[in-house]
Amino acid sequence: MGLLILGLVGLVSQAYAGETADITVTVKIQKLSVAVSPTSYDFGTMTAGNSAVASSYIAVTNDGNVTEKFKLGIPSEPNGTWTSVTAATPGSEEYRLSAIFKGTQPSTYGAEDSFSVSTERTSSTTELAETGGDEGEKGYNVVESNGRNLWFKFEAPSDTIITTQQSITARVTALAQ
Repeated sequence: MGLLILGLVGLVSQAYAGETADITVTVKIQKLSVAVSPTSYDFGTMTAGNSAVASSYIAVTNDGNVTEKFKLGIPSEPNGTWTSVTAATPGSEEYRLSAIFKGTQPSTYGAEDSFSVSTERTSSTTELAETGGDEGEKGYNVVESNGRNLWFKFEAPSDTIITTQQSITARVTALAQ
């Protein structure tokens, strides 16, 4: 019996070296960011009830580190004078601002392309996009360091007492795709 115990103690005291394997854990913090150039567009002097399409685009670039889509909105009305609408035709003291992401100047703008203080629009296959346009030109699935061309259309109030130049802020927000 003593020999059996001595034999068991000998087995227990032996150490065996094991194999190891390392696991690398990585993480990337999402950075949503957008840049625009130029930072303004001037439609010039217009007549009440008329509309104008921009003759040049605003370059909107994803300068974050993930694929993004872009949202457009108006943070506040210009000097509290006019009211932004998404209706088909602006009325007295109302205006409509529309935009489309497209490589070249769009031919038509729809209600789904207009945005206001109360109605923000997020780029999709139908919103802020010309019907049937190239998917690679629209304001979504924009990979990092890539950009899109943004074209504006402005529809003036049907009637207004305001004749001084008004500045409207169109805000572009980067969202995770």
